[in-house]
Amino acid sequence: MLTKNEIKEICDEYDKSNVGIPRKKYLKQIIPFLGRKEILILKGIRRSGKSTILKQLIKHLRDDGIKEENIIYAALDDYRFLNKRSFELLDEILSLVDRSKKSFIFLDEIQVIPNFESWLKTQYDKEINIKFIVSGSSSNILSRELGTLLTGRNITFEIFPLDFKEFTDFGKRSFEEFLIYGGFPEVVLAENKEEKIKLLQNYITNITEKDVIMKRSIRDPVQVENLAHLIMSNPGIRISLNKLSKQIGINIVTLQRYLNYLKDAYMIFEVPFFSYSAKSKFIASNMPKYYVLDNGFYLANTARKETSKQIEAAIAQKFFRESNGLFYWKGKNEVDFVVKNVAYNVVSSKVIPEREFLGLSEISNHFKHIKKFILLCQTSKASKENIEFLEIKYFLGI
Repeated sequence: MLTKNEIKEICDEYDKSNVGIPRKKYLKQIIPFLGRKEILILKGIRRSGKSTILKQLIKHLRDDGIKEENIIYAALDDYRFLNKRSFELLDEILSLVDRSKKSFIFLDEIQVIPNFESWLKTQYDKEINIKFIVSGSSSNILSRELGTLLTGRNITFEIFPLDFKEFTDFGKRSFEEFLIYGGFPEVVLAENKEEKIKLLQNYITNITEKDVIMKRSIRDPVQVENLAHLIMSNPGIRISLNKLSKQIGINIVTLQRYLNYLKDAYMIFEVPFFSYSAKSKFIASNMPKYYVLDNGFYLANTARKETSKQIEAAIAQKFFRESNGLFYWKGKNEVDFVVKNVAYNVVSSKVIPEREFLGLSEISNHFKHIKKFILLCQTSKASKENIEFLEIKYFLGI
């Protein structure tokens, strides 16, 4: 059993002065809400920089005059808390601050505390001077059963690996390097290729084991690992549940569950078929596409270097981060992405194949309200009636 002093010592051990390179995009979003009462939730894939952003917020508070004793940072996944992950631990952390004064409690990786939502709701309702900022490595950090407890009491921010603009903020300029190794901060800052690949492989192993296999008590982890490897090796793959279940020997219900687990862990995301018909998703040819959250996962799973897939995945990742509704469409020809009634095709080659124009023309005939058509390509100097040309690097934020 840990004493109150031992818990404080563990919290104080973490170096909160090493804040790294500021994630300006997220700080700009989050800082205005530090003065409000709502619980702030930072969620996202492991190693995306959530803990660092928490420490950058702490630095901001210190610079703003908040005293050290009124700020607590607790890394709840610390091994010394392993046998004490309960409401009692949270109560003792809360007791470390003077609740008569404005205080800030940062709870990192809060999902390791079962039913933490109930505890947060109770404290939110009764504590006047306590501001809670928490983080978690799951897209579904609030359970379905208890998430409603925090309705109206929380503001959530999704934290992702670096986008291309942030990549350049980290002092990097190589677009090719970004496409190949992705945007995990530690990977970006690693000195050589071997170190980058090793980090990425470790990330995949840790996330799969901790956030999928162990969290979900999966009996046959090889099946999940094989499924993850399939998608990470083929970003943009269209998956038929019927066909794939027969190929890898998993029933459809289990296969869909595994896909949801991988999405919940932020390893992959789904791009559904665009249609206004609810029945269309049940048509076999309208199967969804799946992408990796970060291009480094693609590198870590295959020796192939396919620039076209890497570029398409990077653009899909941008849309996924910034848009609530991301789709693709396919008739005789394909439209890579449909976002907010705008149709996009992506071309990585210098010569634009005719099929790219045909796809945009075809979707315009099917959906009259889609009136904007964009071709993301290597140059913005090309022209064609009714189609806007944007340079890929510019679109991604260079």
